[in-house]
Amino acid sequence: MLQEISPLQFDNSFHPRMPQPEDLVLCCEGDNVLVGQGDALALPRAADVTGAAFTFLFTVGGQNIFLAHTLAPVMMPGFAYQPLSSLRRAQPKALAFAAATGHQLYRWYRMRAHCGVCGTKTAPSLTERALVCPQCGHIEYPNIMPAVIVGIIDRDRLLLTRYANRPATNWALVAGYAEIGEPLEDTVRRETWEEVGLRLGTISYYRSQPWPFSGSLLMGFYAQLEGSDQISLNDGELAQAVWTPRESIDIPFEDVSLTNEMICRFRWEGENVLNPARDARPFREILLT
Repeated sequence: MLQEISPLQFDNSFHPRMPQPEDLVLCCEGDNVLVGQGDALALPRAADVTGAAFTFLFTVGGQNIFLAHTLAPVMMPGFAYQPLSSLRRAQPKALAFAAATGHQLYRWYRMRAHCGVCGTKTAPSLTERALVCPQCGHIEYPNIMPAVIVGIIDRDRLLLTRYANRPATNWALVAGYAEIGEPLEDTVRRETWEEVGLRLGTISYYRSQPWPFSGSLLMGFYAQLEGSDQISLNDGELAQAVWTPRESIDIPFEDVSLTNEMICRFRWEGENVLNPARDARPFREILLT
């Protein structure tokens, strides 16, 4: 998946510092990111970004990544603003993950520039990744939204879905955000009932994934159908929901999203994905053995 960048390491420890000339800088403008115009993903160096304030974000593979704060978009030869979505399949993957995660923090800094309690301009904490109101003391932490991805299984079939009213038309799985006071297992059952009108039996946790494009922490579950397989489609949420035999799933493994991995893992193992004793290694490692 996108965050799996071994042997490189992602280190998000909070260590405020000033950028050095060779450090990388993330320059954002709305939903766009400034990247090099070559085939390989590249970010500007700190030495080439002028007139900006910088916030240290994290390191990837020992490389420091900073966020630039500017009054006007940064422009430089050989670089152009590209949509955030273009990072999903960009290479090198470690830098794509870093840029997407950095944009998640950029959105947070931009949306929390003023205190939500009293309206005073916030200031960065000196001890942790947080924004502090100097007037009332209110503290804001990065916003992370928990959500579930549900692979619903009926023997050798998996329920594939397509979202309604979205540009993407690729096959997906039932998904949704957790509500206040709701255990994730209840989120799985509620979202399944709301989107496709199905009841579930056994629920088995699979894996999780930070998904910076929506600011979510995704948690994947496989679940066994219980009772009728008759789908009651919520067409406000989904355009399609189709029971798909395992042998008919023709979706390539992309090593990017949790949804794609769960679909491909079911095609590979069938109902065994419900077994808590299944191989716990990342799916890409299993495919290489």
